[in-house]
Amino acid sequence: MKDKFKYILYIHTGGGIGDALTSLPILNYINANFHPEKIFYYCTDLQQFWYENKLSEFKPKNLISIKDFPEHFGFRDNHKLISKSLINKFNFDYFDLIIDNQTRLKNTLIYKKIPHKYFISPCVNFLLSKPLFFIKKNKHVTLRIIEYLNKILKEDIKPNYKIEVPNNFNNLAAKLMPKDKKYIGFSITAGHPTRIKEINLSEIIKLANHYSRTHVPTFFIENKYIKLKEILRKEIKNIFLPEEFIEESYQKPMIVTALGSLTEFNITIDNGISHMLSFSNNKTYIFYNESSKKFMPHNKICSVFDCKLNNKEINTLKFEEILKFIENN
Repeated sequence: MKDKFKYILYIHTGGGIGDALTSLPILNYINANFHPEKIFYYCTDLQQFWYENKLSEFKPKNLISIKDFPEHFGFRDNHKLISKSLINKFNFDYFDLIIDNQTRLKNTLIYKKIPHKYFISPCVNFLLSKPLFFIKKNKHVTLRIIEYLNKILKEDIKPNYKIEVPNNFNNLAAKLMPKDKKYIGFSITAGHPTRIKEINLSEIIKLANHYSRTHVPTFFIENKYIKLKEILRKEIKNIFLPEEFIEESYQKPMIVTALGSLTEFNITIDNGISHMLSFSNNKTYIFYNESSKKFMPHNKICSVFDCKLNNKEINTLKFEEILKFIENN
C-alpha cells in the first residue's frame, strides 16, 4: 500500500497556528512513507491559510492548501448535500486516501461522502475507516493518526519533528544571539485570553532573574504586547527581546524555531510558540494547565508539566515549583 496514494486529502479542523503545526509530523510521516504526488490540506482556520503565509517555511513541497471549500466545512448539516460534488474542484475523480483528524461523527460522515478509495478517521475508534483495524484511538491528535498509519504499514515509526531551517533564518538568529553569551528562552503569552494558560507574571520575573545571573533571559513576545514588555524591561535584569530587532519580513514562526535552537533551553506555556520550539531540536519545558495528553509535542526534547495532573492551576504555580521541575527533568 506504500505507493498507492497519489492524491491525499488531509483534514484538520483545528484553526490556530499551533494546531497547524501539530499536523506537520503527520505530513512528514505521509511523505516519508507513502510518497504521494500531492497532499491537499484543509483546515478550518478562518482563511488564515497558515502554510501559505506565516508557516510557508515549514510547508512540505507537495502540500496544497484548499482555499475554496465551504466555510466551516463539515460543521453544518447542509454540507452533506454538497460534499460529493467537491471532487469537481480537482482534476481527478477521487482521492486515494482521505485522513480526517477529528472525532465528530457528523463531520466524519460529511467528509466521507467526498469520493475516495481509502478513508481514515479516529471517530468512533476508527470504525468508519478503510482499511479497518480495531484500535482504540490515542488521545493525542498527532499520535492517533500515526499509530493507525503504523498499523497499515506494520511499523512502529515515531513522529518526526526534524525540519530544515532555511539558512537566512539561521544566519539572522546567529547574528541576534552570538555565541559569546548564554541564553534561556521564554514564551509566556497565551493566544486565547479566555482560557487560563498563563503563569503568574511575578513568578516568571523571579524565574528570569534567577537565570539572569548566568544567562540572558530571552523572551519570544510579539511587539503588540507593549505594556507587558515595559514591565519585563523594568523588572528583569539583562533581558533580551529579539522581536524588536527583527525586520517585518522575518517576523515569522521560523525565526522563533531558529532562535530557540540557540538557547540553553526554552520555557513555555501551552501556546503556538511551544509548537514552534518543538521543531528547534533543543530542550523545551512546557507548562500546561490541562490537555497535555491531547496537544503536547511528542518528541524527546520536550518535558511537560500538566497542572491538572498535579492538582494545580497554572496561575498558582510558584517560581520554586517551576525551577524544581526544570532542574529534575
